[in-house]
Amino acid sequence: MAETNPNPTARDDGEQGEEKGGEEVLFNATRHKHNLLLFEGLLPYTCSGCKEYGANRGYKCNISSDSSCEKFTLHEVCAALPDVIQHPFRSDVIINFRAKTFLPHRCSGCCEVVKGFVFETGTRNIRLHPLCMALPHILDYSRHANHKLKIVTGDLKGKAYTCSACDGHIACGGWRYRCEDVACKVYVDPSCAKNDIFGLPEHGIHRVASVGSNTSLGKKETSSGLVQSIINGVVTVLTS
Repeated sequence: MAETNPNPTARDDGEQGEEKGGEEVLFNATRHKHNLLLFEGLLPYTCSGCKEYGANRGYKCNISSDSSCEKFTLHEVCAALPDVIQHPFRSDVIINFRAKTFLPHRCSGCCEVVKGFVFETGTRNIRLHPLCMALPHILDYSRHANHKLKIVTGDLKGKAYTCSACDGHIACGGWRYRCEDVACKVYVDPSCAKNDIFGLPEHGIHRVASVGSNTSLGKKETSSGLVQSIINGVVTVLTS
């Protein structure tokens, strides 16, 4: 994912967050060395664990005296998921938490690069971002309010699917959300779904198809946006 300002309480444009909470305490030795406090009202941040975007809710380290922890923030999922867990869509597969992978790999769900926390099988043929592990089976998608979207994890079988959110191709692993009304032909890739779940578009963060994808970079968001990353034919932009 694109890297953003790692301080969830301040943005470079001067926008300030109104944080609330700090009373719910969590300690998970495999995720962080100190107690973590749950906050709401956080502005977009890069999760210190999985390195993907987050916003609104997250756990922060409660030890302000340790300079290495000053900006430490985790998604709720990254902080709280157990170390050993069943695959979200395969009851016969057990997946284990790892703080990082030693070689670059792509997530089996969203196909984006794994940069930090990951869940993987013992044979390491399946790797999933924590956020992909926790994707809902049924999604209320803000840009398709008429119907709910259902996650589909089967092989693409050579079919070409285009994400209705970013206009990019839905790639490799084949995970995608599909409108429950098949006639709608609305598909959303997992990364755009994660953006929507966290409300990132409300903070000016969007994913749009890049040059070489099935559409060009002709969207308004890019005219004043800072291109943060290019992944799987999609760019993430932070609009001003």
